[in-house]
Amino acid sequence: MGDYLRYRSNLGPNMPQSKSKSPNPADMSDEQFLAELQRLHPDSPEILRRLAAVRLKLGRAEAAREPARQAVEIASEDGRCHEVLGRVLLVLRRLDEARHHLEIAVKLMPDLASAWEGLGEIEAARPGGQQAAVDAFLKAARLSPGNPRPPAGLAAALMGLGRNDDAIMAYRSAISAWADPNPADLLNNLGVALERLGRREEAVAVLRTATLVRPDAPAIQDNLGNALLSTGDSRGAEASHRRALALGGKGMETWSNLGNALHRQGRLDEADAAYRRAIQGAPNAAKFHTNLALNLLLAGKFAEGWREYEWRWREHPNLPSYLQDEAWDGGPLPPDLPAGGTLLLQAEQGYGDTIQFIRYAPMLKQRGVTRVVLACQPELIRLMNSAAGVDAVVSETGPLPPFDRAVTLMSLAGVFQAGIAPIPADIPYLKVPDGAGVALPAGAGGLKVAIAWAGRPTHGDDWNRSIPARLLEPLLAVPGVTFYSLQRGAIAERLGRPPADKVLEAADRCADFADTAAVVGAMDLIISVDTAVVHMAGALGKPVWLLLPPVPDFRWLMQGETTAWYPSLRLLRKGLDAGWEPVIAEVVTMLRQASAKVAVRDM
Repeated sequence: MGDYLRYRSNLGPNMPQSKSKSPNPADMSDEQFLAELQRLHPDSPEILRRLAAVRLKLGRAEAAREPARQAVEIASEDGRCHEVLGRVLLVLRRLDEARHHLEIAVKLMPDLASAWEGLGEIEAARPGGQQAAVDAFLKAARLSPGNPRPPAGLAAALMGLGRNDDAIMAYRSAISAWADPNPADLLNNLGVALERLGRREEAVAVLRTATLVRPDAPAIQDNLGNALLSTGDSRGAEASHRRALALGGKGMETWSNLGNALHRQGRLDEADAAYRRAIQGAPNAAKFHTNLALNLLLAGKFAEGWREYEWRWREHPNLPSYLQDEAWDGGPLPPDLPAGGTLLLQAEQGYGDTIQFIRYAPMLKQRGVTRVVLACQPELIRLMNSAAGVDAVVSETGPLPPFDRAVTLMSLAGVFQAGIAPIPADIPYLKVPDGAGVALPAGAGGLKVAIAWAGRPTHGDDWNRSIPARLLEPLLAVPGVTFYSLQRGAIAERLGRPPADKVLEAADRCADFADTAAVVGAMDLIISVDTAVVHMAGALGKPVWLLLPPVPDFRWLMQGETTAWYPSLRLLRKGLDAGWEPVIAEVVTMLRQASAKVAVRDM
């Protein structure tokens, strides 16, 4: 009511004189008061403008349109009149007209914060308009520092640009300026931004606060569930998603999110049902089909799983056009085609995926493909040149040679029905390239073991699959072993690194995966969580002890100590409700035995 009362108190001095009796403000609402004044003074742009503004605040944009239009018609040089008409048209989603009047408003009155705010909203709704929205919201925020709406709009636009760090600052600014000490919607958005940056525990805390403020909001419950899952709390995530559904959440996204929480608990049949419910409501949503595919593959349902997995590329923003226009259908490519019967294999996803699925390259010639070219990550080029069945290897980031058809590398699993038909196990199918290798620091002798304890921090299940370095202490205390680190890349802060005097550095000495392959080849054993190192060692035929979370990636299935993908691997699985300590204890026992054998051999 404060704004409405302010409008009343300021009207008097600017009012045209009239012999008609003025209305009594105490006897009517703000809108009634202004409507009566407008009846008495029909040509006052000030009254018309304020009447339109009041109706807009009351949610009556259609009723506000005519007085706003009249105000502009009477006072076309008044930026405030254009501003209120622009905001009315914005609410009515007549965006081009709204932009026209708001641009006039800021041209006439460059310091009109609300007009800049309206332009920010229009740009935010336009594809590709996020940067223009940021610029407009920044101007609005500078012109009205106590107003929480511009920084809130700014934060949303920044999130659209992927600038989540900046968005978090803007959300905090908006929250501190908001009259409500706990604005649930802003807290919800802040939580999402924190989660996107991997600040997952902070995200959970903020989203919990939002649910306390708005316990009836299904969207906030859904976002809390996603944040909880990212911290490894799959049961808490399940409860939040079920609460969102019980509150009336109708988006199929919530059913898919529930499926993710159930999948992470190993309840694959229930997850299957949830994913199918999402697909039933949104049959063309690629993400839902892809989630179902990963669930099916983990359950060993390969035929349907590989079919569903092909959905992963639909709606993908970075899918090269040639993977659609020149897609390979699995048939022969004879040499009389324009590029000599050349099939382009396009690497996808991680390094380990490239290493794992290149094994299918020799089988392509059996399908009538004349020539095979692999486009892969630059770090893998030297190593991939050792792969059988590949005629040329090029960087995926550079120009491509001529080709007749193209297919993504992991699609070969579906083409050759992996898991139904035997998986090619001609090991090793890669070798250490000539000239690869690095000078390793000398150890104390004995068994040479390379370790990797952390995966990519941005991986959705990294909380479960990576191991805090402190838990490796019993392993590193095993006598007669020299440990080398093959841990590459950034590590989540919570994981840390073992003491430098216990583990010699090897990964940082390697220029690419060819050098890493040489290091792996020099080891007696690899002990690792699920990373690219495991695939490399398996492809080279080296012994690997793979430490897996209770619900692993689809390729390792839910049970078993061995895998058809790599015969040299031994799978060690963490219990669903257990920590890593029992797995580490088992590895310690095994390592003591292996070390003792080496000691006897070397006597």
